[in-house]
Amino acid sequence: MAEYEFDVALSYAEEDQHLVLPIVELLKGSEVEVFHSREREAEMWGLDLVEYFSEAFSSRARYVLLFTSRHYVGKWSRLARRTALGRALELHTEYVLPIRIDDTAVPGLSPHVAYLDVRVHDATTIADAVVQKLAQHRAEFTPTTPITPKSVAALVREKPRGWEYLLYATVVAQGLEALQQKYREHFLRYSPRNGTVEHGSGIELIRDRNVLLSEIIAVAVDSVFTPATQEAAFGRSGEPGDADRIVHLGELFVRTFEEILEWARGIHGTSYADANARTAARVQARFADRQLEAMHKVARDLREVADTLVERLTAGEVIDMTVPLVFEVEPALELEFKAALERLPR
Repeated sequence: MAEYEFDVALSYAEEDQHLVLPIVELLKGSEVEVFHSREREAEMWGLDLVEYFSEAFSSRARYVLLFTSRHYVGKWSRLARRTALGRALELHTEYVLPIRIDDTAVPGLSPHVAYLDVRVHDATTIADAVVQKLAQHRAEFTPTTPITPKSVAALVREKPRGWEYLLYATVVAQGLEALQQKYREHFLRYSPRNGTVEHGSGIELIRDRNVLLSEIIAVAVDSVFTPATQEAAFGRSGEPGDADRIVHLGELFVRTFEEILEWARGIHGTSYADANARTAARVQARFADRQLEAMHKVARDLREVADTLVERLTAGEVIDMTVPLVFEVEPALELEFKAALERLPR
């Protein structure tokens, strides 16, 4: 992890200092190292300010708190803003933490970046969000961090706000990423031959597969994705979660996804002597589509939220970790399957 002289650097317009300074004092009270140009006039004396601020906003601070307003846009802060945004692009991670004072758009800052707002969040809330963000950084834990006892212990030690969600999202995202190629192949209706050859009508094999899928669903509904299981992992409201249980729950999410995926791959990988048996089986394999798509979307949404978790929780957003269970078969697909079964030899 890179070492920084300052935890945060400030970028704001002088006209907005009455809103910024209370946050600065709270940050200092929380032992946050703040780069504040007003306090470094002696250090700046006689220096090239372009070079000085370029260095301060590109390499000396871990984050830049960028207070956006109509006063901010187009003033001397343009250099600080461009340097900070350039650094954010270079790092490919969150570096600029925007805080809105009004709704003025800032050139170069994506409107999709999560932000806090002084009109909604008071100084204490904003300062606490910064402290939580720094805790996450000190834990060196992101959605791409390998899940090891050491990395989990570091996250639990620092306990940034929403650490339970971040841990779960990371386990799920990494697990499904490893299955991404098989997931794509499923919707190509492809799987390598698995050595199974069906010489008859295939009706017994189809029945067996229906039972197997039903069992996968029953275990998921009754044992894995239940309120009691989630509470045991994430804790009751106001209570910390259990890291080992969270990792296990995330692994069960991935395992359920893989079981459904492998169920369908077994069908696609089987060779059928009878063309009608092959058609019916491949229609049956599509029973997995909706659940795989739903679980894949959950993993993608978890990954997207994890990068801006502190900001979202501070803004009062409720993060939903419920796994959608859509195991029912679409009526049109069910009719197609029944028609395919009727064409099988009896």
